[in-house]
Amino acid sequence: MTSLEQKTGRQALRRALLLAVLLPGLLSIAASLWLLEPAFVMVVCFFLGMVTFILLGFMSTSPRHWRSHFVVGAVTAALIVSVLGTHWPLRLAYAQSKPAFDQAAEQVRAGNVPETPGWIGLFYIEKAEIYHNGVVCLWTNDHPSGPTGFVQHGPDNLPFNIWTEILLDDTWQFVSED
Repeated sequence: MTSLEQKTGRQALRRALLLAVLLPGLLSIAASLWLLEPAFVMVVCFFLGMVTFILLGFMSTSPRHWRSHFVVGAVTAALIVSVLGTHWPLRLAYAQSKPAFDQAAEQVRAGNVPETPGWIGLFYIEKAEIYHNGVVCLWTNDHPSGPTGFVQHGPDNLPFNIWTEILLDDTWQFVSED
């Protein structure tokens, strides 16, 4: 093998490993947007963070490249922690969808339930309903063991058996029942 072939092979390997280190950060964003259970997102993010640092160890074979590999790994780890701590991908998608959610809630209250399953804003809603106490629910997953989705909340406590909740603003929250 010539020196040029070896250099090209090392560069290709470095690019592949760099992509493998960045991929966990992107997957953590996707996990947040897939509306998985926040506890599951936490486990996924932790696992992806561990994968990142293991791959980072394989990439740092040369002291010359160690600094750039460390920066990429640190950025990926920071991305994973930020998704885990703030759910910012979910919050950004919600912010884009809030006008559509408010409009759908008005329709539900007026007795004109939007056709579901279908898209409301950036989210695929399986079921839109008004709960027995007047709380509007836009369920992204209407599983019999407990639905997951967005609910408008009022001054009273929610009448749900909540496994997790993420307050999105003063009118909507993301809930997952157990």
